[in-house]
Amino acid sequence: MKRLKAMVLAAILTIAPATAEAFSANVPEDISLPSEGLAVSRDELICLALNDYFEARGESLRGRVAVAQVVLNRARDDRFPRDICQVIGQNLSAEQHLCQFSWTCDGLSDDPTDIDSWRQSLLLAVAVLRITNGIDDPTGGALWYHAEHVQPDWAGRLQQTARIGAHWFYTDRPTFDDGDVPTTTDMLLASFEEGPRVVPPPLTFAEWVEMTRGPEQIAQR
Repeated sequence: MKRLKAMVLAAILTIAPATAEAFSANVPEDISLPSEGLAVSRDELICLALNDYFEARGESLRGRVAVAQVVLNRARDDRFPRDICQVIGQNLSAEQHLCQFSWTCDGLSDDPTDIDSWRQSLLLAVAVLRITNGIDDPTGGALWYHAEHVQPDWAGRLQQTARIGAHWFYTDRPTFDDGDVPTTTDMLLASFEEGPRVVPPPLTFAEWVEMTRGPEQIAQR
């Protein structure tokens, strides 16, 4: 049993290949989705909106942006698919409910029933995915999160980055080669020797898409 748990945990952290197709949902008639100016396709926008609806619609605006940002951070990481729908739809075993986002394999309908909340989810997805958006990542680059009322085993192997609303957020724990862990003295000396460091701001998801997919691909979406 311990070996089985270890194998499942390893698979969750290294991520299995994506098998999901794009999710779909009706867009209310009073919502007009932009045909241009987005970093991704309409299908990917719908997927992100659905994930917000089922995962975070009860959270504050900051909490909802945080959950969306985890999806975008995964799309930028080589261990995950580059497509937002595939990131959200990844699962290890639909039969055992080992999905990355539980709503995608809980056996329930994926059609939003609270139309007002669904409108908000769509508008949030548009705001986050606009090429010109200036929204910062409140999670500190998190790739994983869980609700505060659960304590998954995998959380102890990761670096906690933030607690926002009802969710805890995590990224990879820093690793060092044997003997390469810097001491406090090493870090103090380095700070004097190297002088002030200029750290460039992290790329937004839209900037990353433009660099990796190219403006031509964005225009075609």
